[in-house]
Amino acid sequence: MLDELGWTQDQARAFLERWEAMRRLAESGDPQKRGEFEQAVRSLGLRPGGVRTSRGAPADAKGGQAEGRRGRPPAAYREQVEAYLRGTGGG
Repeated sequence: MLDELGWTQDQARAFLERWEAMRRLAESGDPQKRGEFEQAVRSLGLRPGGVRTSRGAPADAKGGQAEGRRGRPPAAYREQVEAYLRGTGGG
């Protein structure tokens, strides 16, 4: 993984230390620090720990929705997904 990122072990260690420090500050109760942490998490395409999906909720709690929102497939697989959907009549 370090090779893919072009990082040294020291750079990876420093990155992890910064994230751990940011996470600890977010848990300190300071709303500004929590917001900064959540923004950083979202910038990576992740969800903050406090955000939950409705997947585990009973069907009646979802307002009758059988399925959730679907995201777009990664660019590397987009053509294959579109071909599959065309072949199954779903697109």
